[in-house]
Amino acid sequence: MFKALKSLFSVPVEQGTQISYQKAVAALMMEVMLADHQVDEKEEQQVKRLLREVSELGDDIDTLFAEARSGVEQANDLYQFTKVINETATLEQKMLLLKGLWRVALADGDLDAHEDHRIRRISELLFMPHSEFIQAKLFVQKEMRAES
Repeated sequence: MFKALKSLFSVPVEQGTQISYQKAVAALMMEVMLADHQVDEKEEQQVKRLLREVSELGDDIDTLFAEARSGVEQANDLYQFTKVINETATLEQKMLLLKGLWRVALADGDLDAHEDHRIRRISELLFMPHSEFIQAKLFVQKEMRAES
């Protein structure tokens, strides 16, 4: 599973891009974590775990995490992040990203309406069909029930 997620970070980054692909992915995960205005430690750990497992940054995860959080807090909209992903990601990579977002939202065992709405909005900005949005949600819910 994490090998597939690792493909999210294997997309080459073009020179001159203000926001890197990796930072855009991290920022979207951060958006979901911050959506309900209550940062649960489990959600924070899930974001860091996903970033650690899908990137090769090692100890720099905390730096990427801090930069993404700062970038999200200063951002006016989600478009600047989804634009970067839309320029390079395949449908499969977008689906893996959606599953990662659901893992963050469900990490604390509670799906807040704000988190659901934020993922729905991100899905729309990634031009994902609604059926893919639902499939990703159901897949992760089933996966998390199996882990319990």
